[in-house]
Amino acid sequence: MDFKQIEAFISVAKLKSFSKAANSIYLSQPTISSHISSLEKELNIQLFDRTSKEVNLTPAGRMFLNYASDIINTKNTAVSVLGSFENNITGKLSLSASTTPCNTLVPKLIKKFHEIYPHIKYEVKEQGSSDIIKDILNLDCEIGLIGTKVKDDKLHCFSLKEDELVLISHPDMKLPKEISLNKLMQLNLVVRDSNSATRKTFEKELTRHDMLPSRLNVICEANNLDTLIQCVKANIGVAIVSKSVCKDYIKFNMLSESTIINFDLKRNIYLIVNSKRTLTPTANAFLELCREEFSSK
Repeated sequence: MDFKQIEAFISVAKLKSFSKAANSIYLSQPTISSHISSLEKELNIQLFDRTSKEVNLTPAGRMFLNYASDIINTKNTAVSVLGSFENNITGKLSLSASTTPCNTLVPKLIKKFHEIYPHIKYEVKEQGSSDIIKDILNLDCEIGLIGTKVKDDKLHCFSLKEDELVLISHPDMKLPKEISLNKLMQLNLVVRDSNSATRKTFEKELTRHDMLPSRLNVICEANNLDTLIQCVKANIGVAIVSKSVCKDYIKFNMLSESTIINFDLKRNIYLIVNSKRTLTPTANAFLELCREEFSSK
């Protein structure tokens, strides 16, 4: 049974004529007759009573007509909906972002996207870069924003912008604008959890300087940014964070900023998607907005 057979059946049922049905759907009369015969054979039932003057539905044919009409209506609805699917930017946009982009880029991007598509709702999940990558690979999330580049054939990774990490401290510590690595080793340190891209960037640079991360005087490990900043504000220790997330604290002299001499703590913020997944129109529109927003930066 196929759509052409069903459409032929409906036309004959409405017009009570094989020739008129053929003309209405631009088929030859033999083709119409063949479609009806094949349908009757497949269903193992007679659908029409044929006379010399007209064709009438049998009781079984009248029953089948209701189902046939529903099938064609459903097909036409599906074709119509799918035809406009690519432009149907509606519903909810779910984003997963690591700490730095979640606290800096995401609010601005949502604001801009909301100005274009005001009916979209948002679900933002903050988690470590490793967990975001896992969710993207497992198809549990469409779009992720992370602070580390991923090399995986199953992922597309788009660089958005450069991000610089700095050392923050309580103003009372009066640390200079630049400090040596040896000085850093003497300070109490508050660090992010092991899944943090910020921590991985910092430890990678330590390793480049032949310094084991285990030699750091880590006094506290925090799994979220706010706790880490509050620990520094309480003068518990110093911390490595993105310059963009603490600029207001530094501006109002609530925290001080230093750099580590000969330390390269610059990295990029990346948007990642699963390369094997077709994005929803909403997610695809957000991806394009991000690429346009940062293409010239």
